[in-house]
Amino acid sequence: KQFSMEDFARLQSQLDPRVQEQVAGTVLRALKDKEMQMDQKIAEMQTMDEDDFEKIRERRKVAMIKAQREKQKNISNGHGRYMELSDQKEFFQASKDSKQLCVHFYRSTTFRCQILDRHLDILAQTHPETRFVKIDVEKAPFLVEKLRIVMLPTLLCVKNAKTEHAIIGFDEMGGSDDFPTENLAAVLASFNVLTYDGPSPGEDEDGIRRKGGINSIDMRRMQGNSIRTGLNNGAADSEDDSDFE
Repeated sequence: KQFSMEDFARLQSQLDPRVQEQVAGTVLRALKDKEMQMDQKIAEMQTMDEDDFEKIRERRKVAMIKAQREKQKNISNGHGRYMELSDQKEFFQASKDSKQLCVHFYRSTTFRCQILDRHLDILAQTHPETRFVKIDVEKAPFLVEKLRIVMLPTLLCVKNAKTEHAIIGFDEMGGSDDFPTENLAAVLASFNVLTYDGPSPGEDEDGIRRKGGINSIDMRRMQGNSIRTGLNNGAADSEDDSDFE
């Protein structure tokens, strides 16, 4: 959570004087450290010659070329559009092709699935670094069983062919049907499947987002004869870990 100077001053005024002194000392040390880092950067730049700047320009050029190639690859793999997968085979292929993937398990008659569709359509167009797709649960019985999809909508977050999290319902976005798209973007970013630097809603009292749902399932292993999957303690509709053979 981002604090303004006004927030800090208001919080400080409510603290015990001794605590205020400790907090002020901590902030002062942090500011001095930051100032020292900036001074060091300036000093380094002052000692750089033309060759050093040329090396920096070359590294930036290489990084830009790499980023452009990655962007073109993502576009060819369906990034930038919210698409429907026709079957489970396409799900595994999508997990293989895209480093960051969000899969909406839906049923057309479920009202809240339609709400999530609208948000995902927006995110697909504004966050090409991530691919957004959906799959009808009626066409994916194997996935529904192995991933324990028991509530709709469920949004599966996949990174490098492994699931990072499953967003079940709307609780993590605030618990209401009219949550803003930015709330969903912040949740996805917290699980490293989307780039977003805005505010982070839905944090607990300690400022930490509580994780739940499916975690660390390797999609590459799911296509074999042996499947092992684990659920966090906070996963909905499940009380213990299970192994599938």
